[in-house]
Amino acid sequence: MKRRLSLLVRQLRRRLVAGVAGPSGHQRHAVVSLALVALTEVALLTLTFCTNFLSAYVHNTAEVFRGFRLRALDNAQRIVAFERATGLFFEQPLQRWHAARLGGWTFWNTYYAGVHPVVTVAFLVFILVRMFSWKLTRVNWKRLNEGSDAAPAGPAAAPARAAFADLTPAQQYRFLRAVWVLGAWLAFVGFLLVPVMPPRLLPICDFFNAAGANVGACLTTEYSFIDTIGAHGSLLWDWNDESVKTLNNPYAAFPSQHTLFAAWCAVVWIQLVGPPPAACSRRLLRAVLRWGIVVYPLVTVYCIVITANHYIADALGGLVALAASYAAVHCYYLLKARAHAPPLLPTTSHMLFSQS
Repeated sequence: MKRRLSLLVRQLRRRLVAGVAGPSGHQRHAVVSLALVALTEVALLTLTFCTNFLSAYVHNTAEVFRGFRLRALDNAQRIVAFERATGLFFEQPLQRWHAARLGGWTFWNTYYAGVHPVVTVAFLVFILVRMFSWKLTRVNWKRLNEGSDAAPAGPAAAPARAAFADLTPAQQYRFLRAVWVLGAWLAFVGFLLVPVMPPRLLPICDFFNAAGANVGACLTTEYSFIDTIGAHGSLLWDWNDESVKTLNNPYAAFPSQHTLFAAWCAVVWIQLVGPPPAACSRRLLRAVLRWGIVVYPLVTVYCIVITANHYIADALGGLVALAASYAAVHCYYLLKARAHAPPLLPTTSHMLFSQS
């Protein structure tokens, strides 16, 4: 076993050395191009994922915290008034019901703190690797190593069309990535323009940020929300951690990125799994696999509400931001498809009028 493994390693090393140090630079050019694409995508995704931290930096450097806090409280009271007028303000009764009958705060706090980034990163890595796997199959490494100037093997990618299934894996990645990036930056704009104090901070009087400023509103007679992470903790981090106090924007509530990212993961899964097969039994299984992902954003919304980190309006705002980003990207691809569509043959009436 060891001999086979060492032989395999030596063969792989010889191939890499021959490919990189060979007389032809085409293979090196292909490798460098793919590496640059990978680095660019990773940088873009990382920057987008840190929009919450970026909003905290902008507010801490460009605005006095007291004014920032007062704006967040005013916006929170407006959201509460809107929810009461529309019958959506049931966050407090729902939290009390959950505390009396279900509990399990360590699980739900850890879910809020850890599942959101882990699942989103897993889906981003999945579609990124899927795209690069497809790209690698399109490169004719043998012809590149021989120094051929011909284009990589395989037919050219078809122009983008309105139907998602008609796109290549690379185009599908760019479509889904654009939806996620645009939605995240729409949420970033919301964090900057509409800071909102989350429910957990409305009755709190003694929670301070890294600079020593009071973060809560101390409205103990009007609200009875429980800061579940502060009261019960999680397995990952706590609000009192210095890194959390420094990097986190306490008023980045509207729209809810938890809801936006969870719904985006559901969209990715539903789009990529595809339609159910013809067989009845397998159709049911594929339908469960395809649509079962919808449970994830629903559980996420339930989690952010019972832990008093978001209002119902925040979750609705996250869904609206995702819908707006998806519609914008879809319209872009639709216009791009029409621009690349072949011209239609002129009708008889058009030919008659053009001759006159």
